Order: sequence, then structure tokens, then C-alpha cells
Amino acid sequence: MKKKLALLTFAVVVGLPTSAFANSQYVQYDPTFNEQQKQTWLAEQGLQEVRELKQDGFSLVEPLPHVDKKDVDADLIPVSVVEKATDSAQLQQTYLDQSRIPTYWKYSRGKTDVRVAIIDDAIDVNHSEFKNVIYKTTTISGIRKPDDHGTHVAGIVAAAEDGKGIVGVASGVKLIGADVFDGDFASSIDIGDGVLYAISQGADVINLSLGQYEYDPYMEAAIKKAEAKNIIVVSAAGNDGRNKLLFPASMNSVIAVGSVGTLGRASTFSNYGKGLNIMAPGEGVYSTMVGNKYGYLDGTSMATPIVSGVIALAKSKNPFITNSTLRSKLYAAAAKKTGDTSLHYGTGRLNAGMLATIPSPVSKVSVPSVLKPNQPFALYFDEYSNAKTLTRLYKDGKIVKTFSNDYLRNGTHKYTYALKEAGTYKLVFATSSGRHTRVTERVITVK
Repeated sequence: MKKKLALLTFAVVVGLPTSAFANSQYVQYDPTFNEQQKQTWLAEQGLQEVRELKQDGFSLVEPLPHVDKKDVDADLIPVSVVEKATDSAQLQQTYLDQSRIPTYWKYSRGKTDVRVAIIDDAIDVNHSEFKNVIYKTTTISGIRKPDDHGTHVAGIVAAAEDGKGIVGVASGVKLIGADVFDGDFASSIDIGDGVLYAISQGADVINLSLGQYEYDPYMEAAIKKAEAKNIIVVSAAGNDGRNKLLFPASMNSVIAVGSVGTLGRASTFSNYGKGLNIMAPGEGVYSTMVGNKYGYLDGTSMATPIVSGVIALAKSKNPFITNSTLRSKLYAAAAKKTGDTSLHYGTGRLNAGMLATIPSPVSKVSVPSVLKPNQPFALYFDEYSNAKTLTRLYKDGKIVKTFSNDYLRNGTHKYTYALKEAGTYKLVFATSSGRHTRVTERVITVK
């Protein structure tokens, strides 16, 4: 059955959502209010707080007992309910080669310090493909019960390279799991809190194989926090074949992913329209299922983690690259065909060749490999990061010269020096920020 997005009003009619937030409403107020100011403001609006939400400036509320809802002055925002959108099918697996991913694994298979958050339903962490892959998981809503959707999405991104079963797009990275679904539905509040959890756990990429048609300020605020921390968010366009993207895929900072079939044509179920960014394989995608099994699924839910996996490979190569630069390179490399329109294909089809265009934090190093004693030399290198770069020269493990230990402006840098003693020297560039460090080395022989 093709599952569709269910808005709150529809879901209440059919009695499907079981989230604790179902039928709830929230308000947004000045985040600088202290507790007394907030309570005064709520009372003036005819509201009482059910509970404070995790983001400043938001509270779950209900009208005061003596106040009719129509007399409330504040804008009451319904907590919308989001459904996973996926169809099942049994087609041939082609998505890795289709996006040219194996060709570009030479740049990286994924680094263990890069984390991809799967905000979905619960991942089957006992699946053999996730041994040593899961960094941390949590349950935001409902009772934790592994589900095929979240497990399938997780396997696409990071199933282990172990010679058995499948291999993830970025098999070397770690996964953060945030279970936000209670059955087939999740509240917009829980999804927002899942994003906050991903941020707190150090996510580099956030995958949202979900969405709704209604704008939601709580979810938007959480995603903006991720973007501010240079965490890139990738989201599904939707599976209703409509000329409208789901939210949050419709946000400017979010990479909106549509689906193509094995021949590269847009899937009939794939949503399209203004704001669509890129297409990826979404038909007959083979991945992990609950109970140590494997299976095929269709949907923009499946196309989205393929893009997230390629983004994770790019972040593995250079975790310090800015989101705006990364998005630009992703879109520039997308494969285009005659007759494509931006409404139906965005910038084109995912092409992992974009990894070749991602510079290492320190690139184009130019330094002589052989010198004579006391011979002056020039050292050139390009810097592509927003992190500190420690540039040092070592001999026999001892520091000879420190050229830099600071934030360097992106661009070409030059230093000059002369080595007096004969011997073998190692020039080390170590770019670091938080848990991420990338090292480039060169050897200089003086004789």
C-alpha cells in the first residue's frame, strides 16, 4: 500500500495517530521572556501552559477553563502529524552504480568521526549490518519497536562493509537514531525534538525521510539551529506525485530529494515543484529490514538517504567545509538530460562525482622533496576549512618549526624556511575542530 502523508485533521477522523501530542496545540512567544513574563503573556491570551517545549519560545498550551477557544488571541498552532511515505516493490538493485558511488569510494568509504542522524522510526540495532555502526539511539515518542522503514533508511546510509549482505553508501560512518514515530505517525514536535537530539549528539548530517504539507515553526526552528551549526539536513520531497514539496524539504536550507527509476526518469509517485533540489534512485532500493533481513522498498524516503550517504562521504573528506559550499558542489555535479525541467528534476540526478570536487582541508601542497643544508625553500598550500590548522615540521619526532596554529583564511598560504641539518623531516598539516581532525603529510630530505 502506498502510504501518504496524513495531516492532523484527517488522522483524527480515521483514528490513526497515537502520539502523545495528537490533537495538541502550541504557541510561539518572545524567547527572551522570563518565566513570569511568559505566564503573564499566556494569561493575557486566555491560555495555560500544558508543558514547556525544548526550544525557547515555544509551549504546549490549552485554553483556560473559562475561555472559549475562539476567544483566544494568540495564534494556536496545531501539532501536525507526519507519516512515513513509502511503497514496497521487488525490483533489481541498481542505486549504487546508478549514482556512480563505487567509482568515487576511492576518496572515502566514510570516516568514523562523521555521524549521520536517522530521524525516523526505530532502527533494528541488532541487525548484523549495524554491528559497530550505531553511535547512539533514543526514543522520542511511543514505545521503541524496530521498524522496517527506519531500518531500511539506516542500511542505505551505513550498512557495514563486511563481505555479507549489503554495503552502505558511507559504510564507515556512525549512525545516530532518533525514533520519532508511534506506529506510522509522528508529531511535528517530536520531529523537532529529534533534530535537537541529533544536534546534541554531534550529527554532521540529518536525514529526514518524512514530511508534511503544512509549515511548522517548531520543526523549522530546530532545523535552523542545525544549519547554524553547519549540520546539513536532507529531506524527502514526498510520494504523492504532486506539484508541491513536503515540509521541511521545502525549506531553502534543506536538500529536497525526489526519486528517479532505474532509467533515470522521475518516478510517477515523486513530488515535484519549486524548491526541488536533486533526484536520486528511489525505486527497487534494496536494504536492511527488521529481523536481520533484507528487502526492496520504493519512495523518496529511499532516495533521501542515498543523498545523505554521499554528503557523509563529502564530510568525511572535509568535515570543515561549509554547508553552502557543499550544496553548491552537489548541485553542480548533478547529471542532467535534455528535456529536464527544474520543477521535475531540480538540478539533476545525484552524481557521486561531486566527491572529486570536494577539496581536502589542506590541498595543493607545494614543497621541495629534496634540499641541501641551509637552502631556503618556499612552502605553499591551499586551505579549505573553517577550522584551525597546525602546520609543523618534525625531525626524529621532535618539533623543528611551527608555521601556523590558528584559523587560516581560505586560499593560498606561503611560508619560507631553511633547514640547516641533513636528515629526513616530516611536514604535518593537522586541521582540527571539535572531534574532527584531518592530517596531510609531506617528507623533506636534506642531504
